[in-house]
Amino acid sequence: MPGRKAPEEQRRETILRAAYAVAARDGLGALTGRAVGAEAGVSSGLVFYHFATKDALLAALLDWLLAHTLVAGELPVPLPPDATAAERMFAVVRRDVEALPRARVRVELFFHYWVLGTRDPAIRSTIRLALDRYRQSFLPLAEAVLTESGGPHAPGAAAGLAAVAASFVEGSALRAVLDPTGFDAAQAMTTLAAILRLPVVPAVPLRSARRGATPDRTSRRPS
Repeated sequence: MPGRKAPEEQRRETILRAAYAVAARDGLGALTGRAVGAEAGVSSGLVFYHFATKDALLAALLDWLLAHTLVAGELPVPLPPDATAAERMFAVVRRDVEALPRARVRVELFFHYWVLGTRDPAIRSTIRLALDRYRQSFLPLAEAVLTESGGPHAPGAAAGLAAVAASFVEGSALRAVLDPTGFDAAQAMTTLAAILRLPVVPAVPLRSARRGATPDRTSRRPS
């Protein structure tokens, strides 16, 4: 019926979208009940009815932002039926990296929260848990990659591979924010594809370092 009030969830979503618009345009510091209410076309009292304090509004916006930004393996990626596990993992990483330029505003706001989290334990905990979930979403793919590769694998190898995949996306996100005009998602994926085809070169053991190398300044001189 005309004039009927929107359901509580719809009203809350409207306020959060307005909060996102304010924060994206003016920064998290501008996130006040008055500003969000004006953006949403409601009173500041209604904003604080749904979110009792500014901290509660900040926390809710972070949850909303994470739900719309970190999706990882939760969404299907269309691939041929005979695609290998490595190809599936690469496709998921590529999808997330190539989405970064379109999601730059959300990603930039996420990094603003990251900075805020250095001083706010609750926000830091929320971000850490979200990143953990994001990395865990790569775990089934990582396990499949190792299974297809055959041979024994070190304990934790799948978790390590999942973390590497997620970290590539996270690092690309930082580049997309710091250098939006210079970041090239396609080039980043081309580079990753080339890296994956290179043999892993083992690190040189410390004992076999060539003579003449600069000694550790903390080492003792012979007496």
